[in-house]
Amino acid sequence: QFGRPIGANQALQHRMVDMYIALDEARSMALYGALMLTEPDPNLRRRALSATKIEIDRTARVVGQEAVQLHGAMGVTEELAVGHYFKRLSMIGVSFGDSNWHLRRHAQS
Repeated sequence: QFGRPIGANQALQHRMVDMYIALDEARSMALYGALMLTEPDPNLRRRALSATKIEIDRTARVVGQEAVQLHGAMGVTEELAVGHYFKRLSMIGVSFGDSNWHLRRHAQS
């Protein structure tokens, strides 16, 4: 903006920190899900993997939406990769059951 990098704006820096925290939460949950793949109890494994899918979907949506917002209208154009990644995250979010499906599955376990 006005010849300065987007990261130089302090208000945007705070939003980027929130995005980084969400990313770290998703990484931690992915590690938990991967570790639970060897769980012999199928109910515990199913519950853990549903929780993993729910959290990764939530954090992907937060990061994707914030990234598009930070870039303004350019975030949804084909010129920037951020729009493509956001669309891809949206598709991943509904693959293998959306969050609502996994929430119901988690509650039943």
